[in-house]
Amino acid sequence: MRLTSKFVLIYLAVTLVVLSIGGYVSYFIIKGEIDKELKWRFLDRVKRVTYLLEQGHHFDYEDAGSDNHTHNHLTITQLPAKVEPSVQVRDTMVWDKRLQQRETNLKLIAIRNVNGQSYRIATHGALVETDDITEAVTKILLWILGMQVIGAIGVGLIVSNRLFKPFRKTLAQIKNFSLQNKQPIEAENTNVKEFNDLNTFVEEMTHKAVGDYRNLKEFAENASHELQTPLSVVKGKLELLTETDLSPKQYQLVEGSQRSIKKLSKLSESLALLTKIENHEFTDTEEVNMTQLIKESTTMFEEFITLNGLSVETELETDVTIRIHSVLADILWTNLFQNAIKHNVEGGHIHITLTQEKLIIKNTGPEPDHPLEELFGRFKKADTSSSSIGLGLSIVKRIIDQNNFDIAYAYLNQEHIIKIDFS
Repeated sequence: MRLTSKFVLIYLAVTLVVLSIGGYVSYFIIKGEIDKELKWRFLDRVKRVTYLLEQGHHFDYEDAGSDNHTHNHLTITQLPAKVEPSVQVRDTMVWDKRLQQRETNLKLIAIRNVNGQSYRIATHGALVETDDITEAVTKILLWILGMQVIGAIGVGLIVSNRLFKPFRKTLAQIKNFSLQNKQPIEAENTNVKEFNDLNTFVEEMTHKAVGDYRNLKEFAENASHELQTPLSVVKGKLELLTETDLSPKQYQLVEGSQRSIKKLSKLSESLALLTKIENHEFTDTEEVNMTQLIKESTTMFEEFITLNGLSVETELETDVTIRIHSVLADILWTNLFQNAIKHNVEGGHIHITLTQEKLIIKNTGPEPDHPLEELFGRFKKADTSSSSIGLGLSIVKRIIDQNNFDIAYAYLNQEHIIKIDFS
């Protein structure tokens, strides 16, 4: 969910809560004001009646026995004895001729003394229905809520677009940032302090990242280059030493040293390659014909395959292509195929299946000494007695991850099975 949408939803949720509370309070305030206004209107009516009585106005009482006079919701009763003045207000039910039903009314009863005579003055009037007040308050709140929704959406779509423009620009720069370009993100000043802090942090972070990457890259390249020079010298001198008169034991020592030098040289090259892959130096991709690559590779390794007494079976679809850097494609397949040859058994077999969606390579071999999930780590070997440096599958895993492929490793029925999904 976008930040703007989340802000609008939170704003509307808070608005709904506030309006609900406000509607509840408004109901009682409105009802109280209406009742108060009706009460004051009745008191004014009583005051006018009292004034008329003081002026000697004579009311024609319809019921002489009760000395009552009723007119227009007004009842005046002459009391037989003098009573202290008072005012009472209460609700009552009155028959409504128009509606033909009893309706709730507010009734006011006042006792007034005029010229030594006490009078009971009663008046009543229809109250505003509770349902009517509730309906009116609900309509008002719905109108307010509707305007709030329109306002919130307007703020979210119009104002926020301008407000978050610097943030979106910084986010786009972060997405497009690449260590290979060696260009840090430059901070831009905005009129929002938080965005300025973010831009400053991003600038400092990318400057440090570019610097660390440059130093690491130079170190890896220099270390690899400088290491190859003495290794070549030692290798050459060992070759010269083998041409001299050596005892069988001395020759074995020299031969062992040559193997170690060769392994050290290969280790240096593999670590340098792994560093380049992890630093995403192979970013240019193209359509690589994996069918052709596998066919050429198996042809190149024919002598090695024959020497180890292995058989190779292939099921290759025609012209299977994947989008990958051509160098990485060659490294990926070479490492997989070399592993299948090295970690095999005498007289074993290799089976290769290739489709547009997947690549599966199976080979016979001893059961791994380590858990399968650890074999993609650095310096992990299925067979600890092997002369392998343990970086082949680690390089394969980095290539797979960089190109968003999936890889799975299993050992079933004395076979190593590696499956790569291209989709």
